[in-house]
Amino acid sequence: MTPMDEHDSQAPLSDAAGTPEVSVVFPCLNEQRTIVECVRQALAAMAGAGLRGEVIVADNGSTDPSAALAAEAGAVVVPVRGRGYGITLRTGIAAARAPYIVFLDADLSYDPAHIPRFVEALRGGADFVMGSRIRGGIDPGAMPPLHRYFGTPMLTLLADLLFQASITDINCGMRGISRAAMDRMHLHADGMEFASEMIIQATHHRLRIVEVPIRFHCDQRGREPHLRSFRDGWRHLQLMLHFAPPLLFLGPGALLVVMGLAAIWWVLPAVSPVPGVLAALTGLLATDVGVQIILLGLTSLDRIKHPRWHDSVFLTNLVRRLSRVMMLENGVALSAATLLSGLLLLAWAVWGAHEAAGYEAAALRMAFLGATIAIAGLQVFFTCAFLGLFGRKASDAPALTGEDDENGPAA
Repeated sequence: MTPMDEHDSQAPLSDAAGTPEVSVVFPCLNEQRTIVECVRQALAAMAGAGLRGEVIVADNGSTDPSAALAAEAGAVVVPVRGRGYGITLRTGIAAARAPYIVFLDADLSYDPAHIPRFVEALRGGADFVMGSRIRGGIDPGAMPPLHRYFGTPMLTLLADLLFQASITDINCGMRGISRAAMDRMHLHADGMEFASEMIIQATHHRLRIVEVPIRFHCDQRGREPHLRSFRDGWRHLQLMLHFAPPLLFLGPGALLVVMGLAAIWWVLPAVSPVPGVLAALTGLLATDVGVQIILLGLTSLDRIKHPRWHDSVFLTNLVRRLSRVMMLENGVALSAATLLSGLLLLAWAVWGAHEAAGYEAAALRMAFLGATIAIAGLQVFFTCAFLGLFGRKASDAPALTGEDDENGPAA
């Protein structure tokens, strides 16, 4: 990055007197040990770079003097209703007046001196600027080994694979975003998963994402962090899978169907009666569970819009065709035909077994296939009934389409 002092001669973005060019937001919950120094360092960093800025402290119900101390240090304190990292940042960002917004944690683990570098990247055309502790460095003891070597790398890899985010540090708590980009994003997450939701939204809207290497320091608050490793890690993972139905539903469902049918068709007649029947029973269960998972996946594909999946011609055509087939009227006919076919196959197998003497693997195979197909027919019927009665609108996905929903996606 080019030093900010090379840009000091640039004209302010806003001509209105007193309107800040950058708003720095600190989420705050009982940060009396560090909040004053955070505010002072942020103001000093902006003044040193010639930036006209403001500091906003979004107070999430602190029971210590954090809010009063922040106001005395020169910050605008914004009270937050509700609890959580996400709702706190959303409230603070909503109160920001500047076209550029930089936010960072109020524990001095991120150096406010980096603020001008984030503004420089935004001035240079970036929509969303991510700090990267992986590229910048981590002080000894600043990050637990579980987070450093497993949690953060795995979640980052998943975001890159699922959403083509092309980042190195999904959980970095220092970020910058333009007001225009923020207004395009419809963020709903209240907890720590807000960090992942921002990245998913940024890739959904095809924002230009730039990474800035930064150093990560030890928490200066002298107390346990608000982060809960397993709970918050699961919420991050759940949110990402929520927007990746092909990975969560279609792949596992198809695998179960293939394995189940193989158990019925090939394993049953190849082994002795008892193991063969047990294998076929397992295959029946696997196949019908797989069918149900696929039906859930097709339903979610129609409701969750994300270019990573909907730019796929194959998936788009698949959903469009199945939408026609699985409307209530067509679905009733399809499910009835499937159910009837399964029952006829089952009846044929029972009749064949009655006519034959002793164990007949072929008859059992047909019986299990018939039962599997009949159950699948019922699954198709109830899925179509759900879709027909409750609608199939992609706009029902509030987290990516901007529909009002106070609760946002399940997380």
